[in-house]
Amino acid sequence: MAGTLEAGRVGDLEKLGMVWSEQDASWADGIAVAKEYTAVHGHFLPPTTAVWDGHPIGVWAKNARAAARRAAANKELRAAGRPVPSAAGAMTDARRDEVDAIAPGWCPVWDTGWQRCLRLVQNHVQAGGSLPEAAGDVVQGEDLGRWVTAQRYGWEKLLPAQQ
Repeated sequence: MAGTLEAGRVGDLEKLGMVWSEQDASWADGIAVAKEYTAVHGHFLPPTTAVWDGHPIGVWAKNARAAARRAAANKELRAAGRPVPSAAGAMTDARRDEVDAIAPGWCPVWDTGWQRCLRLVQNHVQAGGSLPEAAGDVVQGEDLGRWVTAQRYGWEKLLPAQQ
């Protein structure tokens, strides 16, 4: 009975807005904004300067990518039998899964600007548009025609996964 009573009090406090962990609350806010941003933009690759509904989602995404990359680097070190200097700031698998569920390509190994242009071109073509061929077709601040041309002329410089 005492355990049930305690659980009820905790639930009551949470309904009143009690925050038990600032980090968890900040993460939950970021995830909610990431979902909204992705629903509107068709990708979760916001530029660092992006602000959505008053939330600095670009900075949040940049920090999340850094934490995901730190976790991946730590896994590689462990797999190689090498010591991990610190796990501080590394993203948990559960949090990575949360963001992956929103947008699988959110944390590419290459430049996020490149990935953002790829997603914008894919979205444009899937919506019935033609592949941009000349500079001047600007979507969400990105010149897709210029990007497509750069990929054609720099094909050999791309990683196999990008090709």
